[in-house]
Amino acid sequence: MPRHTPSLLIATAGLVALAGCAPTASSPEASTSTAARQCLFQNDVQSFRVRSSDQTVFVRGIGKAVFELQVSGACRDMDHAMGMAFWPQHGLDRLCTGDRTQIMFSGGTPPATPCFARVVRKLSEAEVAALPERDRP
Repeated sequence: MPRHTPSLLIATAGLVALAGCAPTASSPEASTSTAARQCLFQNDVQSFRVRSSDQTVFVRGIGKAVFELQVSGACRDMDHAMGMAFWPQHGLDRLCTGDRTQIMFSGGTPPATPCFARVVRKLSEAEVAALPERDRP
């Protein structure tokens, strides 16, 4: 096996992961699939709100984009979160609906530990407006 094979495999895996979020308009079904799989750049998150009763996190990206994340399992410091950070997965900055990631909350008892979350969906402007003020990022 050549010495460059592992790095080539890693690069190929990264490209395949990015291709999952890339828009394709070759058919009406493809454009519907793309619309259903909207993406958020982790570095563009401006604010967040935690609804710990059902382990939901709402994050606001640049502009009016608000995404719903669902946290799975026990997540330390979620109730007292003053800060939130994404724990980078595979070096990718983009999270699309359906993707899993890890997030960390700060503001509680150190040390902060990562939690698993899934990007559920991008909310429409009407859905964001309908959120109670305490849940709106």
